[in-house]
Amino acid sequence: MKKLFEKFDRIKPLSRELKDYILSILERKTYRKKDIILQEGKTARYIYFIEKGLVRSLKYKRGKQRTGWFMKEGDVFVSVRSFFSQTASAETIEAMEDCILYCISYEQLEKAYRDFPEFNLHGRVILQHYYQLSEERNDMREQPAIGRFEFLMYDQPELVGRVRDKDLASYLAMAPETFSLQKSNFAKGKARKKFW
Repeated sequence: MKKLFEKFDRIKPLSRELKDYILSILERKTYRKKDIILQEGKTARYIYFIEKGLVRSLKYKRGKQRTGWFMKEGDVFVSVRSFFSQTASAETIEAMEDCILYCISYEQLEKAYRDFPEFNLHGRVILQHYYQLSEERNDMREQPAIGRFEFLMYDQPELVGRVRDKDLASYLAMAPETFSLQKSNFAKGKARKKFW
């Protein structure tokens, strides 16, 4: 929980009243590896902060799994459309490792914004950051295979070895064989200095 308040304080230190409110509503949840945090078709009721562990978003397209994103310690995650519109989710969110999460419900977050206008700044800065990451992932998927692999190696190298290659291939929108080839080429130094 300390890391969450450090994240808030880097944006702007929280008032004592706001910090006390957040402490009173934060709920700690634990998930085991492979647990489903949010099932496609269900409404996202919570926004989460990851104290420990790794999660991913996935969708099924033409019968195949496609990983949309990975989030790890120190990250905030949510099924954006489902949470903010309180409608059914088009994605599943899965624990990739044992996780310790802290969460706030949609109603609690809305109350925090209403009762503590200062907290709107924190919400805006955090949303801007993750929206930018989403745009970068979308742009990455428009690149040739080498560019997609280099995006991973330069922007999220900590995922290699922590996540199965087939899930990383899905994230990069490439076949597992293509991923293996790009990984081998990168290891041999055949990749460009920085494509992305």
